[in-house]
Amino acid sequence: MQASTGRVVAAAAGLVILGGLAGGAVGAWVGSDDDGPGGTASAAPASLSGCDVAAVATKVFPSLVTVNVQRGDAGGLGSGSVLDADGNILTNDHVIAPVTGGTITVDFARGPAGVAATVVGRDPATDLAVLHVDPGAARLTPIVAGDSSALVVGQPVVAAGSPLGLNSTITAGVVSALNRYVNVGQGDEPAALINAVQTDAAVNPGNSGGPLTDCQGRQVGVNSAGAQTPDGGGGSIGLNFAIPMDFAVSVARQLIANGRAQHPVLGVLSVTVTDEMAKSTGLPRGALVEQVLPGLGAARGGLKPGDVITDVGGTAVNSTDRLLVAVQSHRPGDTVQVGYHRDGATHQAGVTVATP
Repeated sequence: MQASTGRVVAAAAGLVILGGLAGGAVGAWVGSDDDGPGGTASAAPASLSGCDVAAVATKVFPSLVTVNVQRGDAGGLGSGSVLDADGNILTNDHVIAPVTGGTITVDFARGPAGVAATVVGRDPATDLAVLHVDPGAARLTPIVAGDSSALVVGQPVVAAGSPLGLNSTITAGVVSALNRYVNVGQGDEPAALINAVQTDAAVNPGNSGGPLTDCQGRQVGVNSAGAQTPDGGGGSIGLNFAIPMDFAVSVARQLIANGRAQHPVLGVLSVTVTDEMAKSTGLPRGALVEQVLPGLGAARGGLKPGDVITDVGGTAVNSTDRLLVAVQSHRPGDTVQVGYHRDGATHQAGVTVATP
């Protein structure tokens, strides 16, 4: 096993899957991106003027930690932020997943090092996890949570963490796009960053789990994935992705309360209707239903295999990835209108999303 310090999505003309491990402190970064039309981006030049990065560092460092994981001879590191005065720490699941059953310690950027930590809960599906330390082991300064829904393209942001093990590192950039879908699953564990924040702030292995903040030092995201060129050249190339803080907090609260998180599902298995498939079959772009799972919302709403889902709750769906994003934007128990195509006609059905 090699060090697990983050994930990388590979960038060429578009973003493609990059598989593989890098040795030493760099660790394993794996992922992909398929944002579809939902991503919003800007090519206009942006500025960091007016953003006092030094002041942000002063505010954020007391809430910043380095997460160290070890099992036998294998280990790695990532970053995290103090959530509350009870000792809960927010990080990425992939930072701790490879050493399940091993030991975890945290080093406070402005406090003691080697503080023992335990896992409160993991959510591999969203790549989030919560750790816990004894509140008396360090002077805890919870980070201030910002409103990630208020982010705009071009807005300055600051990333904090321990890239390549270099703790208390600050980099700055701008929000370069919003609402990205980034598939970061590995092996049999599917995982995705939903409505991810894309930034050009330099993020490298070891930043994973650390805070992305606004210029007031309020955390607006959890740094989770970075892009890499297909030749594996390494280093940040200005394509990095963070989980929106609003979503991260909602998952963290569930993990703290229950040790696990629940996510809404529609109750279908589907494949993407590609442009080529649409031309050959006459079907619209969307998510082609292959199987309807009994007892869940889609079955109760009357959806059938062969239907093409094109809309969920007013959000256009042109792929299975966009279907996932649209469904995950709701809460279990919500009833949403699902638009679908069947036998040459469009239909609407009220579907209650639930937990599997």
